[in-house]
Order: sequence, then C-alpha cells, then structure tokens
Amino acid sequence: MLSLMGKTARIRPSDYKQINCRIESLQIVIYGLENSILELRKKLDNYAWYDGLWLLEESEPFYGLALIAFQNYINSSIYDWDNSLENQYKAYKICTKINDNGRTDIELICSLANYFKHRDNPKDLKEATSKILIDFNLQHDKQIDITDSPIFKGLEIFSQSWDLKEILKVIVIWREKLWSANDESTSGQKIGIEN
Repeated sequence: MLSLMGKTARIRPSDYKQINCRIESLQIVIYGLENSILELRKKLDNYAWYDGLWLLEESEPFYGLALIAFQNYINSSIYDWDNSLENQYKAYKICTKINDNGRTDIELICSLANYFKHRDNPKDLKEATSKILIDFNLQHDKQIDITDSPIFKGLEIFSQSWDLKEILKVIVIWREKLWSANDESTSGQKIGIEN
C-alpha cells in the first residue's frame, strides 16, 4: 500500500507493465507486412495478367497475419493489465463502439483474426466470433467470394485503403483507455468494466 496526501492506493505488481513494451515489435511486424503488401501491389503495374483478384488472393494472408498480430497484442495487453484473461471480453468493450449493435473496434479486430485462423473450416468458429461478424454484416461461410471476404470488408470499416497503421492507432488508443480504467474501487473491482 502506498499513502500519498492521506489517500491510500494499492500498488499492483503488474503496474510496471503499463509501459507499452510490446508496441515496438508489433510495429515492426505491421510495417513488414505493409511492405510485403506494397510489393504485391507493384505487380499490378508490372504484369498484364495480374489484376485486382490476384492481389486480393495474394494479400489476404498478409492482412490475416496482421489481424492475428493485433489480436495477440490486444490479449497480451489485457494480461499485462489484469494478470489474467478472465476479463478479456469485458476489456474488449473499453473502446469505441462502431456500429448500432454496440460492437467495438477491438471486438471486430479479434473476430476478424479468429475468422482468418478458422476460415477453411467455419464450423471451428466460436459462436461469439460468428455473431460479431454477423453484427457487422460480414459474410463468413466457406463459399465466400474473395471480393466479399470479411477480411477486406472488415478492414474497410477502419480504412478505405486497408491501411494497417490506422488499426495500429486504434489499438494503441484502446490500450491507453484500458490502463486509464485501471483505478480500483475499495472492493477491488476495476472501474470501467461492467459485470
């Protein structure tokens, strides 16, 4: 316990984790993936046979990997914040709601990552992930055409040009909000997370 000006605050062992040590590695991954996607885009100018459909097919795995990296950063940040993932889904709600169903940008990012990991076998998708994709009107069955891929349609919600740096900004702001919600009441419940 720490006492300042007559007020007592509980210092948690994880408070040092508020320093965002994870961001540098995430930036390296995202910038590397964006550079790889730029190389694919150059094919549009260099090869007559290479069209937008080829670009979609070849770039989807890069965007999917970026979404998985974002999801890992998000969940690791929650673990840094709470020393567990017990409040994971509640922590996803500490951010901007981006549709009429009350869904958040963090829920969308994590659901897109889950879709990408299980896209070849949609039966493996958890019901919660499927519901979030449905709430964003993102089709996600096995027979989906690449032009209607939830990866690209979901990215458009964040950036019309599918700029991964825009999503990076979203999750950095979310992490700051997560830690600002870290004040604890006398009962030990975290402020900012509803039960």
